[in-house]
Amino acid sequence: MLVFKNIILGILFTVCGMFSLYAQHEMTLPSLSWVPQASYTDLTAQNDQYKTSVSVPVIGSLQLNYFNSGFKYNTLVQNNTIDPNNVIPKLKKYNQLYTGGSVDLFALRIQKKNATIQVSLRDVWTQRFVYTKDLADIIWNGNASFAGNSVHLNNVRFAANYYRELGVAVTKKINDKFSVGVRGKFLMGLTNVTTQQSKNSLYTDPNGLYLNGHSEFTMLTSGLINADQVNASDLLGLKNLGAGLDIGARYKLNDKISIACNVNNIGFIHWKQHVQNYRVNGDYNYTGIVMKDSANIVNADWQNIGDSLQNIFKPKKDTKAYNSWLTPSVYLNGNYIVKEDLSVYASVAMDFYHSVRGALTVGATQTIGKTIQATLNYTITPNNYFNIGTGIALRGGPIQMYLATDNIVALFDPYAVKYFNMRLGMNLIFGKVDKEIN
Repeated sequence: MLVFKNIILGILFTVCGMFSLYAQHEMTLPSLSWVPQASYTDLTAQNDQYKTSVSVPVIGSLQLNYFNSGFKYNTLVQNNTIDPNNVIPKLKKYNQLYTGGSVDLFALRIQKKNATIQVSLRDVWTQRFVYTKDLADIIWNGNASFAGNSVHLNNVRFAANYYRELGVAVTKKINDKFSVGVRGKFLMGLTNVTTQQSKNSLYTDPNGLYLNGHSEFTMLTSGLINADQVNASDLLGLKNLGAGLDIGARYKLNDKISIACNVNNIGFIHWKQHVQNYRVNGDYNYTGIVMKDSANIVNADWQNIGDSLQNIFKPKKDTKAYNSWLTPSVYLNGNYIVKEDLSVYASVAMDFYHSVRGALTVGATQTIGKTIQATLNYTITPNNYFNIGTGIALRGGPIQMYLATDNIVALFDPYAVKYFNMRLGMNLIFGKVDKEIN
């Protein structure tokens, strides 16, 4: 057992150390240990408030994520007018737009003396778009500024995933210092779009009117069907099956300090229903994109743009089944107990989709009796250095209500932020925790 413990601990903390400069989406939730959904990000999260929890269907947990590395909405749209010229010059070489979320359909968590068991069923959806500054520039301003140069379009990608997840998690306290957790996931895919390959280049002739390009592009899709084609199996996802895994470990250095590492979303889905794949590989010569010089997108020459793009992308289609991978996240948390009802923490983590996205969080958690647990933190994310997060869990009898967000400003002015995450819901909680688990 000691050898096994050392191997698991070494693997987890070595992996976490490799990626310790990066972060995943939910940075506030793990600090609310009273909330059973905290185990979605930290398998080793324990509480001393209840033995059994039941997530109320649908309203038990609703999570929403948003991340835009390139710009804020109110920078792009001003006075009801879209003006990309305020945005494009400030874009990085690569930029990412991400939205996603999840909703609990059912969850049950039972805490025993030295072990916790959790069964959950939830829907999860994500959308990611990775684009280059040159792509935005040529779409809005045309190709004139690229005369005699190539447009950087490599690794432009889009991915969308909607699946149902049945998870069974077990967290085991090995001894007074060490505990480990594992969650196995049975995945049922509903809809997917995956960019598998993306190598593209465009060269503008010095006269600015003609372009030639090379494209190696593969997009795989499943579940994109018309409403009149939907049947029961489409809604259940039983023909697109996959598996996933979360693992975590916590080590107590002493009575006040503990560190935890979790690696989540290791897994894939095999897509074979309603598959339609598009593959492009070739060289093209065509008339360049020409746009009118206007800040109002309505005045853009969309007919010319559409004709040009149609000439670029002449895909071959097939219906071959394929695999898509989940986006893994790795994060490391450290916690220090200042006194019985107050603790401080720091978290570093990452998720990656052909690149990394990171954050660093520091904060404090305060409890008030057995009724309130609250946290306040500060998070740094890429190109966004001011995020004040907060979370609160309230208990009244068998009812627990909670809210956690990584950027409280977004609750009041969502158009003024690049990064936002929120989870809220209600659980039913019962029973007293056995003293041996504390």
